[in-house]
Amino acid sequence: MKKKIGLAIFFLLLSSPAFSDEKLFNVPIENSPQLGPKNAPVTIIEFLDFQ
Repeated sequence: MKKKIGLAIFFLLLSSPAFSDEKLFNVPIENSPQLGPKNAPVTIIEFLDFQ
C-alpha cells in the first residue's frame, strides 16, 4: 500500500503543471537587509505586514 501511495505521489509531482511554468522576477534589493553572498543563485524575499 505504501509503495502505491509513493508511486502516485511521484507521478503527480512529475506531471504537475506548476513545474512547467518558469517565473522569474527582478526585485531590487540593493538597500535591503541581506544575509549571504551577493552572487547567490537564489534570492528569497520575505514580506511581513504587521497590522
